[in-house]
Amino acid sequence: MVKAFEATPLFDAHSTFIRLPMGSAMLDDYPDSRKFIDNTASKIPGANQDFYFTQSFLKSYSRKSEATYRGYRNEVERLLLWSWTVAQKSVISLKRPDLELYFDFVHSPPAYWVAMSVADRFKRIGGVALQNENWRPFVVKIAKQDRKSALDKGIAIPNSTHGHSLSHEAMKICYSALSCFYDYLTDEGYAFGNPIPAIRKQSPFLIKGATSKTIKRLSDLQWDYVLDCAKVAADEDSGYERMLFVIAMLKTLYLRVSELSDRSNWQPVWKHFWQDSDGNNWLKVLGKGNKIRDISVPNSLESYIRRYESYRQSLSPSFGLNATLVSKNRGAGGMTSRQLRRIVQQAFDLAHDKMRSEGFIDEALALREATTHWLRHTGASKDIATRPLKHMADDLGHASMGTTDQVYIQSDMKDRARSGKERNV
Repeated sequence: MVKAFEATPLFDAHSTFIRLPMGSAMLDDYPDSRKFIDNTASKIPGANQDFYFTQSFLKSYSRKSEATYRGYRNEVERLLLWSWTVAQKSVISLKRPDLELYFDFVHSPPAYWVAMSVADRFKRIGGVALQNENWRPFVVKIAKQDRKSALDKGIAIPNSTHGHSLSHEAMKICYSALSCFYDYLTDEGYAFGNPIPAIRKQSPFLIKGATSKTIKRLSDLQWDYVLDCAKVAADEDSGYERMLFVIAMLKTLYLRVSELSDRSNWQPVWKHFWQDSDGNNWLKVLGKGNKIRDISVPNSLESYIRRYESYRQSLSPSFGLNATLVSKNRGAGGMTSRQLRRIVQQAFDLAHDKMRSEGFIDEALALREATTHWLRHTGASKDIATRPLKHMADDLGHASMGTTDQVYIQSDMKDRARSGKERNV
């Protein structure tokens, strides 16, 4: 018999959460969550305090960035729900054996804790936020290639919540977030120490090293097709000028998609392009960790910038330096990361179809797996051989050149395999 998921989501999206009052008043518009917490508190002393201290923890980290809030929210919410419904203990009553069981649980959660697709936590009906019955703490990740192939064939997308497990990288995030959480609880005098570092040292889920260090990037052929298809589309229909501008910016300036998006604490605008006294061009962006950096703009990108600028001027006589960098087709303001990813995916789809029609089946198939972040890796991988490491690290927004070196300067796997074939027994 399949077990039912008996918990409810606790914390809303960042844009809503930051406006909510602290304490129990936060739950005034969340009747399902309030009922769940009250029922839990009647069985587990301290559950209410768990919730309030977690709320304070997230309130503190929500000030940093939406991405930080979202990552921490996901991890601590999972821990609370597991602690209350599975271990049936307060989070500060969990001992090392309990938390080791929790990490086993997180690594391979049961099917009834896993959703088949991303769903909002709450549905707003009549001014209140009700639990979305389709939401689960974990979501199955389906390969883009499998999803696209199923859609093309008109068949059901292959999907199952059984056998879901978190990746090595996801487990690293889990350990880090919960360690930060227990540090906070200890500093606030609620918990009596942080057991996570000791557990992490003995974790079987954190694997050192890798069999292959190849980063995910577009091949030269794939990038040529993506860029050429975007150019042709923009030449034929000016509505595609934005798509051409976005992919050229992401690849050439090694941008993260968030660095082009409109955020609560930063809006990319045209005056962020600037020129120094020597005539060198730069773009000012807000990157990870709320760090502002200036990225050098190469001459080759200028034509794409001017082209999109002219298009924007043709649409609005009021266009100026304070205009948002990448605009919506309708409405005011800039675009979200999700909207930008859709634009990039449209460029990938055009290139995929063109490659298939011209016989590059394998390359087209591989392009199905590409994500927006591949453009950043593609640009950096192509330029690392011709630019100083320090310059690359600064433009990429890496705090250390060691990060740039580790990610982008590697022995070529094909050359390594070729030389390895010549060894004798």
